[in-house]
Amino acid sequence: MDSINLNTTYCSHMVLSPLNQSTSVSTRELHISSCLFWQIVQNETSLVLLVLLFMALFLFSVMVNSYLLIALKSSDGLSWQPRYTLLKNLIVSDLLLSLALSSTVLRCLLTRHTLVFGCWCLIQFSVYSTGVLCSLFTLTLMTVERFIFICHGLRYIVILTSRRLRLAIALTWVLSGTIVAVQVSLLLSGQISFGRAVPGLLCDSISMSKLPGVHWAKKRFDIVTIIIVLLACILTFSISYRRMYQAARRAVEPFHSDNRRARHTISFYFFMFFLQLLPIIVNIARLVLRKTIFMTSPDYFSPAERYMFLSVVVVFMVPPCINPLAYGIRNIEIRHKLAQLFRLQLERREEGACCSVF
Repeated sequence: MDSINLNTTYCSHMVLSPLNQSTSVSTRELHISSCLFWQIVQNETSLVLLVLLFMALFLFSVMVNSYLLIALKSSDGLSWQPRYTLLKNLIVSDLLLSLALSSTVLRCLLTRHTLVFGCWCLIQFSVYSTGVLCSLFTLTLMTVERFIFICHGLRYIVILTSRRLRLAIALTWVLSGTIVAVQVSLLLSGQISFGRAVPGLLCDSISMSKLPGVHWAKKRFDIVTIIIVLLACILTFSISYRRMYQAARRAVEPFHSDNRRARHTISFYFFMFFLQLLPIIVNIARLVLRKTIFMTSPDYFSPAERYMFLSVVVVFMVPPCINPLAYGIRNIEIRHKLAQLFRLQLERREEGACCSVF
């Protein structure tokens, strides 16, 4: 393919040079989009591997999350419990994230073009950002719920009423939607022209910040929002699990025992929470490196930035795949319900097969 043979110098020249009078804007942006795509993907082998990887992650995420959501909704004994209500909210946000991320990346891979700034870009950015923020806020609420259950067990039902739980879940969506609405408003308040090629396979904040005409307030708002959200989530998680571990230690100290199970449980959830934050942390590192190191390169996409960009896109698909395993299937009650649901489906299929025979 001719676009594979385009070198990065030519791509940079196309992006940065003034518009040629003999070339239409749409044609020029189409060439830039194709050129930027092959800067990122490099060759057909990488393209096939990326398509297979994202298809596998997408199918696994949708199948596991959907099956777990069906099991939770069909169980009267689990659906009323606050922890499983929060888990259902986490599953919904993860499904939104998977759909927005995978559909956009696969579309770019199959068409062999990066995105262009337009309606699809804004919709994908809104759904994707809302899913990321809502997942983080929901995980923080799940941490608070476990803290109330363990450290204030006698007042658990009094503190975490159904009304307060619904209000907290609604707040996660309202807060996430408000942050995204402000980001989109700041994007539209700039001078970004519609139809311009976005240097990336996603319409994320860092990729769109490369476009000329982005309002300075958008960049400042993104940085402040990321810092505040990360600090709030990390502090809530750390304080809650520290108090829970202290409560577990006080329970075993009179018996001169070592609460190894509590340490393993807290270490596991710390690791899972770190995986949730890993895409954001890698994105921040990418932003810092782009400001300090990557911008010294004459290429529009230096090799180091290309590898980091692909790693960010892949890592963002990891939380929707591991959340149902870590927070759902790991629980013995949910495993029993899933097994019961699976047996029920097998029985229905067998009954259907018998009826079709007779």
